[in-house]
Order: sequence, then C-alpha cells, then structure tokens
Amino acid sequence: MNITRKWKKILAVGCSHGLHASPKALEAVLSFRRSYRPDACLHLGDFCDTSAFRSGLSNLEEPQPIQPDVGGGLDFLEKLRPTVVLAGNHEARLWRLAKSPNAIVSHCATSVIAEMLDTCKKLKAEFIEYTGIHQGKMIGGFRYMHGVFYSENAVRDHAEAFGPVVHAHTHRAGVAKGRRSDNPTGYCVGTLTGRGAMEYSSGRRSTLSWSSGFVWGEYSGDQSVLWLHEQPHNLDEWRLPT
Repeated sequence: MNITRKWKKILAVGCSHGLHASPKALEAVLSFRRSYRPDACLHLGDFCDTSAFRSGLSNLEEPQPIQPDVGGGLDFLEKLRPTVVLAGNHEARLWRLAKSPNAIVSHCATSVIAEMLDTCKKLKAEFIEYTGIHQGKMIGGFRYMHGVFYSENAVRDHAEAFGPVVHAHTHRAGVAKGRRSDNPTGYCVGTLTGRGAMEYSSGRRSTLSWSSGFVWGEYSGDQSVLWLHEQPHNLDEWRLPT
C-alpha cells in the first residue's frame, strides 16, 4: 500500500533584539513569510533586547529606553504571526528581575512580562520560557531552541549536545555537523540586527562574525528538509526564494 507523506512548511527566525533590529532584515523576513506561508513559524528568542535591564551597565553607557525596545520587539511578533515563541536569555532577565527585592524593578519587569504573554495569547502562539539546556520544541525530528553555547564551534556543539537542532543566540548564521554516529545537523538562524547596532558588543572581535539569516523548509512526522538563508554583508538587497 502506498502511503503519501504530507509535508508542511516551517520558518524559524531569532535574535531580532527589539530596538536594535534592522528594518530591512525585518521586512525581508516578513515578505518571505507572506509568500511562503509556513504552517509553523517560530521566533527562537531575544525578540526584545532588554538592555535597559542589564545589571552590568557602566556610568559611561547611555541609558537604553524600555518601551521602544519592548514595543519594537512585540510589534515584530505581531507582524510575523509566529505559532511558537521561545524566550531567549535576554527575555530571561525579566523573569529573574521579577523576583528582585527592589519593588520598582520587580514591578517593571513583571509589567513587561505581562505585555509579552498578552501578545502571544492574542496571536494564539505557544510561549516557551527560557530554561537553558532544557528548553526545546520538537518539530520534524529537530529541536528548536534559543541556544546556550557561544563558542566558535557553537553550532557543532549544539548538534552534539542535542542532536538535530535549530537555534539562535550566537548571531552567526551557519550549519554544522555533530561528531556523533547519528550524524546530527545543527543550524543557527543568525540575527536580524546589524553588526554595529549594539554598543555593548561593539568592542568584541566576535561581533565581526555576526550575520543575518533564517531557516526554512519542510517537515513531515519526524523528518525535515531544511535550508539556511545567510544574508551577505555586502549585499543590500535580500535575494530570497519565491
């Protein structure tokens, strides 16, 4: 008996970072989403930067506003219309600060969390809190997560630790194989910000390796066929499949 396998479409993005997002990158992703019409659409976390909540701010750094960051991040989610939203390590700051002994900080963090959850509820998107190595959403045999490792071999390390995986976090779009007998593939979706967008990372050599991108493809049961789009730094126009 012939059984026809039904394939569905998927799109995964991450690390748009609220007020630091590149307008051209966001529009390119939204344009692709409109034309591709994925069945599953995931934001893998750090949709807001939450830089205003950073504990390591120096007196020399310019204070970052809260609302343009949160508002920008949630506005992108509303336009992207994801089916799954994962919190990243930047959103995780809010959950930690919600327990702060400082009543003002706690109230502010709790209010922003409520905005995020309300937006996901309105979108009917599943929201997954950041739990580090325990976080994940299995689709088509791949684990979708924000990510935890940040080395030069982070994509490979994620594949070796978790098996077939799609993650964000490192801001370097890429594909790598895990050194295991089951030959797992790891994908990093990169970032949707510019390399010079975040002042706190502008002095790091690793920031030079950042690149924008997203992962898309098809899945059926526990099988997936995925592709990575990585946007060249010297190309202003996003050349995407139609």
